[in-house]
Amino acid sequence: MSKIQHSRFKGADWYSEEPEDVIVGGAGGIGSWTSMLLARAGFNPTVYDFDIIEEHNLGGQLYPKLLIGQPKVDALSQIIDSFCNHQITMVNSKYDENSFSHTYVVSAFDNMEARKTMFNNWVEKIVKPWLQNKDSNVPIFIDGRLNAEQMQIFCITPDNIDKYKEHLFDDSEVEDAPCTFKQTSHSAAMIAAHMVGFFTNHITNVKVGSIERKVPFYWEYFIPIDLLTIKDE
Repeated sequence: MSKIQHSRFKGADWYSEEPEDVIVGGAGGIGSWTSMLLARAGFNPTVYDFDIIEEHNLGGQLYPKLLIGQPKVDALSQIIDSFCNHQITMVNSKYDENSFSHTYVVSAFDNMEARKTMFNNWVEKIVKPWLQNKDSNVPIFIDGRLNAEQMQIFCITPDNIDKYKEHLFDDSEVEDAPCTFKQTSHSAAMIAAHMVGFFTNHITNVKVGSIERKVPFYWEYFIPIDLLTIKDE
């Protein structure tokens, strides 16, 4: 990765010449855009997904027509290398209880089952050990949810885990959106940009050792009526 391409933001408190690793679950609408933006900001995403690109994905995900039929992680690797001059780590398999976790995790799945598995892995493998010594690298789990023009982001740290559990439920409880209006590229890019922004805020706070930037527990935006909701706890 060339450091010259980072010259316009290398003075940011969150930036490091040694890229921070981030695990990203899902390479669909949210995950594809988020992974690209993370890589372009100098982070090192490891992306889990086992889907193949289909033509209907082009409406909301970061994939060109010529890559239809390829595994999403392979295609995303090519795109990020082209956009960011950076090789990401790809995992072309389903994320399960045996998968890796990390201090920094982004859930971009489109189903609650995978989201809960990734969250439980993070709690068991990362948060519980971290609570034994509480070093400066405070873990964060960022969960993005998108339905057409309504987007929600949860930023979970060890102090609000129980609060987040109230927002986990079974997939059978989720009302499916009409297949003709599920996702657009601009809304997927919008939620991805905010997720990366909240992540860089968190990294800033970690590096300076104090709360310098806001990282809300809950952020929601509804495009049609410009409705913004933010909750800290």
